Amino acid sequence: MSGIAGCLALAEGTGPDADWASRAARRMAHRGPDDEGLYSDALVALAARRLAVVDPGPGGHQPMRSADGRFWIVFNGEIYNCPELAARLRARGVVPRGGSDTEILLETYAAEGKDMLRHLRGMFAFAIWDTRNRELFCARDPFGMKPLYYTHAENGAQFRFASERKALAGPGEVSVIDPDALRRYLSFQYVPPPLTMVPPARSLLPGHFLVARAGGPVDVFRYWRPMLRPEKSPASDTPEKILAALRDSVSVHLRSDVPLGALLSGGIDSAALCAIAVETRPGLPTFTAGFAQPGYSEIEEAADTAAALGLPNFPYVITAAEFAARLPQIIWHLDDPIADAAAIPLWFVAREARRHVKVVLSGEGADELFGGYGVYYQPSVVRAATKLPSAGRYSVAALAARVPPGTRGKGLLERMATPLRHRYIGNANVFAGDEVDVLTRYGGATVYDVTEPLHDQAVEAGLDDVSTMQFIDINTWLPGDILVKADRVSMAHGLELRSPFLDRGVMAVAARLSRAEKTAAGTTKFALREAMGMLLPQQAAERPKRGFPVPIGHWFRGELASFAEQVIREARTEDWLDKRAVLDVLRRFRADDPEVPWRQVWVLVVFSLWHQIYVERVFDPVAQGWQPSRPALSPGSAHDPREAADGHGGSSPREAAGGHGGSSPREAGRARVQPLPAASVTAQYPNGVIPPAPPGQQRPNTGQAYPAQPQNPGQAQQAQNPGQAQNPGQAHHPGQAQHAPQHAAQPQHSGAQHPGQQHPGPQHPGPQHPGAQHPGPQQPPASQSSDRTLPPRPYPPEQVPAGQQVPAGRHAAPAPPADDEDSGPLPVPQSPGQPRFEPR
Repeated sequence: MSGIAGCLALAEGTGPDADWASRAARRMAHRGPDDEGLYSDALVALAARRLAVVDPGPGGHQPMRSADGRFWIVFNGEIYNCPELAARLRARGVVPRGGSDTEILLETYAAEGKDMLRHLRGMFAFAIWDTRNRELFCARDPFGMKPLYYTHAENGAQFRFASERKALAGPGEVSVIDPDALRRYLSFQYVPPPLTMVPPARSLLPGHFLVARAGGPVDVFRYWRPMLRPEKSPASDTPEKILAALRDSVSVHLRSDVPLGALLSGGIDSAALCAIAVETRPGLPTFTAGFAQPGYSEIEEAADTAAALGLPNFPYVITAAEFAARLPQIIWHLDDPIADAAAIPLWFVAREARRHVKVVLSGEGADELFGGYGVYYQPSVVRAATKLPSAGRYSVAALAARVPPGTRGKGLLERMATPLRHRYIGNANVFAGDEVDVLTRYGGATVYDVTEPLHDQAVEAGLDDVSTMQFIDINTWLPGDILVKADRVSMAHGLELRSPFLDRGVMAVAARLSRAEKTAAGTTKFALREAMGMLLPQQAAERPKRGFPVPIGHWFRGELASFAEQVIREARTEDWLDKRAVLDVLRRFRADDPEVPWRQVWVLVVFSLWHQIYVERVFDPVAQGWQPSRPALSPGSAHDPREAADGHGGSSPREAAGGHGGSSPREAGRARVQPLPAASVTAQYPNGVIPPAPPGQQRPNTGQAYPAQPQNPGQAQQAQNPGQAQNPGQAHHPGQAQHAPQHAAQPQHSGAQHPGQQHPGPQHPGPQHPGAQHPGPQQPPASQSSDRTLPPRPYPPEQVPAGQQVPAGRHAAPAPPADDEDSGPLPVPQSPGQPRFEPR
């Protein structure tokens, strides 16, 4: 398990930035407290921070070189079938030097090339540098358990990647926000990948790999796609199949050379894992978090389950004051804003678990695979309404509109009146489209841009309504929210979190479940409950899902009411949001308006704090202790020669300021940024493919396509900032020096006034975008093509913007593994022969 980063020189005549790679790895020191390493040559720099779990000795040091000297790897994750892969290597005559799964992964690639992705079982994100072909190969696991972000820098001359977005652009380096990402965040409560809130950084999608070549293009491919193929009716042996698949998955997830435990809530998912694990790991420690507020704790239920299984349980109770004090740190760790309240107790329970163990099992993925969300249950009257003519739907909608908010039955009528594709965008749906339009006037994206292609694929595959909703969540909610928060809050404490439900063998069984095996008998996860009834007490097996309940609504109306208001008022988000509309949401919530749930306020609070951290730099991660100032290199780590020459014994001013020369965050002042125009970076780089540079020339100035500009062109110097030097990207605001310490010292803001806080919205005269014209796709020379290719199965990926197509030759998806029949790709329209980039 690691935090990895790297830099590849793309333009001819340039080199990598090894100093950047080293700093990026240090920003992720929490991911790997045990070791640090750096490798660089004339074209690439690779850096890693290691959390030693498998073969924790020096044999697992990264970056690692292959036995033949050709390949270098940095790797984040765990390969659970490492012993089986090692046996395959020995059969080929390759004798591993140690027991590290990093080495097995690297040597398997050296022997089999990209085809080895078919055989990996685990969670992973890695980069392998081929010194002969001058090719960087990066891949991510099928479900997206381990992250990988990438971007271009230095006017497109460098390709950079990292395990966390903050390593690509740290506090104070945020100069643009994608308004389309913000709009989607307000609805989904997270930014659906591959977009991030901070362009041009993008997330490599689950089940994808990319290939970057020095002097050539960066291409993205899909190698796996989740698929549901539900049977028409239940099968008598389904519980036995589920139990067998879970036992097999848990057995390999228990492989560890360091202490291991499990997170335990009151629900069936974590209880199921513990019940199976205890068969071979008696005495497995379990960890639970809850709240003192009545009705918001699963500690008692978890303790009952642990006692029934004979397992020790370590509970932790979270207070409102501790919640408020730690919230900025948690949001910093999450990278982009994620308003999933469950991240809060998960952060605390991960912290407690790390005091005892280094690895935990957790139940992520069970709800998506086995039908665990209450919204999946579709009453027969709702299903019958799908056959109503449009006039009938209109009548039902009109009736629903006349029913007062909060009245029983109103929601049922609304569901009957609305087709599934228009009412279901995923497990979270916070602000509707018209509400988003009121909150922000920038961007043109809608949630349907994300979900409409998935609904189309579900229709083409003949999925029923329950399977369709599962399919939406597996492709959006799971990789965009559930797994992001699980990775960030566990790795924030150097804790490895493993999810045995997210195993391709388990997926193969779950994909075949009929509707009745998911939502029968008025419950959810019916078949999983049947299977686990063989191992768990009846009460634990039948207990309804609660999902880490958090009393945020109660707190925001009570003891944390002033906290929520001050965060929203003090955050300088008026460039993005209409503050009057935001405060009106808060006012209506406090007035108990039934149409304003606490989740809407929470989404706004989280974005406001995120903005203060990453844009305004109110919080200094180094000063707060969230990020080490300058961790010492571990024995055996490689040093960058330039590092020793800089003469800094502690944190350099540039590091402390997030990469800006010499001044601290508070000295530099709050950054002022400009929103992207409606034609955002999404259209610039469809699917994340970065175009090649023309032969002998530097790549287009795409990294500066949307430079930060003064709030009002020609009027950068405002009366409230006398004598300040002009800086188009940052405008100093008096009062910040008094404001920042208050945040650092206490969760409750003092309400300090900020002169000059009120700003009119930025003017957008229609900026020109240098470098927006992209050359057509260029095939790399044959000598640069890797001989390690998967058989292509062309189709454009899901995220192609409307009106743009991707040809088979440049964005091809290999066929799924033969043994992965239940998870093969859905049929997708093919568009061969079309250019990747259209002139704009």
